[in-house]
Amino acid sequence: MSNSKNSYIFIKLLAFIGIFGLSGCPSSPPKSAVSSPSPVITNKQQSLQTSSLTIGILSKPSYYEELTTYLREKLGNKVQIVIDGDESIPYEEARKRIINKEWDIAFTLSPILSVAAKNNDYHFAARMFPNNPPYYQATLFTKSTSSIQSLNDLKSTNTIALGDFNSASSFYVPAYDLFGKSLRVDMGHRGKDIKDLVKTGKADVGAAAYEAVTNDKDLRIIHLSKEIPGSNVYLSPKLSESDRQIITKILLNAPDNIRKQANYGGGDESDYSQLIKISQRTEEILRCANFQQNPVNFYCSDSLPNQKSNNSNNTSEILGRINGWSRQNNEIETFNLSGKDNTVYQIVVPRKILNQIPGASNPIALQGKEVKIINVAPQKAQGQVFELKITEPNQLNILEDIPKSSIQPNYQVKQVDDGDTITVTDVSNQEIRVRFACIDTAETPKSDAEKNSDNPADKNQFLWGNKAKERLESIIKIGDQIKLNIVDTDRYGRKVAEVRLEDGTFIQQILVKEGLAMVYRQYLKNCASAGIVEQAEAEAKQQRLNIWADSQFTAPWDWRSQKRAAKKS
Repeated sequence: MSNSKNSYIFIKLLAFIGIFGLSGCPSSPPKSAVSSPSPVITNKQQSLQTSSLTIGILSKPSYYEELTTYLREKLGNKVQIVIDGDESIPYEEARKRIINKEWDIAFTLSPILSVAAKNNDYHFAARMFPNNPPYYQATLFTKSTSSIQSLNDLKSTNTIALGDFNSASSFYVPAYDLFGKSLRVDMGHRGKDIKDLVKTGKADVGAAAYEAVTNDKDLRIIHLSKEIPGSNVYLSPKLSESDRQIITKILLNAPDNIRKQANYGGGDESDYSQLIKISQRTEEILRCANFQQNPVNFYCSDSLPNQKSNNSNNTSEILGRINGWSRQNNEIETFNLSGKDNTVYQIVVPRKILNQIPGASNPIALQGKEVKIINVAPQKAQGQVFELKITEPNQLNILEDIPKSSIQPNYQVKQVDDGDTITVTDVSNQEIRVRFACIDTAETPKSDAEKNSDNPADKNQFLWGNKAKERLESIIKIGDQIKLNIVDTDRYGRKVAEVRLEDGTFIQQILVKEGLAMVYRQYLKNCASAGIVEQAEAEAKQQRLNIWADSQFTAPWDWRSQKRAAKKS
């Protein structure tokens, strides 16, 4: 894989560990699991204290549509239910949403997203894929005609296709099994892509879940891993204990076809203790690995060099790059930080806190990352080393690289079309319609029939659509100069852009922060400022502003989908 591809994947680190093949085939009887009491199921409808539920998913939303309908029937129309996520969502993004408590019901799909949920005080509700064995295995495989017969045949000139740092079956566990090897690495792939790379000869070896490979006659398994536990469904700690009990009962009492489609059911919580030990050992093995340069060593040949540091004064903000890591024990991680002030620091952070920091899916993922430390005073340690002791997750911030933009200040507002669409003119006086990137606002009526609609869902949608438009009209006026960071062109020919005032004010952030717009996660990959709008939405939801206080509100994409379905019927 090219260095640019590796760099992109390294920057886009995902959650601590994930899987793309969820079915398992254990080679030995299932091990014991952590016992969890089964709730008593009743058919009596009960009321929740919360007025909204966000269902977090990492697969096709269609799998959860019947479950959503069922939940609405059981909970009544006072509870707004939103599906958040799809099969394209990065695992690190899912982990961020778990850390930020954005998901009330988390279908984690991956075992270490389950661990991330537990680390952030989520509560077990159900097993995912309950009809499969509780443990599965990872495998290393080659093309069936390959001369490679075992791990002993692997050489530094061979290329292995791996998943992201977040993947148990296609990264963490295989890396554990590759200890001592040097290989060319092509990583960042999911599912079918790894198999295709091996089949086409672009990679000599691939890593995957056993179930994804075992019946493929074009591939040959050369190694099987230790057993890996499956994933679970978790409920947010933001929910009250009574709400969690009600939701758990309703989930487990759902009809069989709904539970089967959403891939969950009753059972005991998985025991992740062995997987955590494997992952920690893998991190130790790879603490010297550089995944931006081939071949990659799956071992450390030398200890990290000692570095001299300069004196430092107390400061509220320290910027620098992480360039080394060690583990004091299973509870404490230590990172070397080359500061922008030419001072070398040691960041000391408890593992429990590291698990709560967005972008810090694991210590390996942080190598080479730019970080910002805030509100931590350097303390003199042994020799000339200055320690930065992290005691709160928000003290260590991972800085994401912002893609190069096409920001241009010379656009003039001609018209506000609705809450997330405007018309502007460029320097040549050419009209351009602009669809706001990152967000989606409620729709405004486009015809007399819609204006006069008696449908309660339509009325509610247009109410909030008009409020969003009115707020946008108060922010930007006809004739104002604005800046656009154009990131895409949509199917209607509109330019999709981040929109800022001349002073840099980010308009999307305002609308989301005030609860007048939602983060449009389906297209968030094109949003350079994704973290900004996501934080704004988390604040608006926490404060129950505007749409987040309206139990009747339907997400605009769901409303549009319902309208399209009604026209077809």
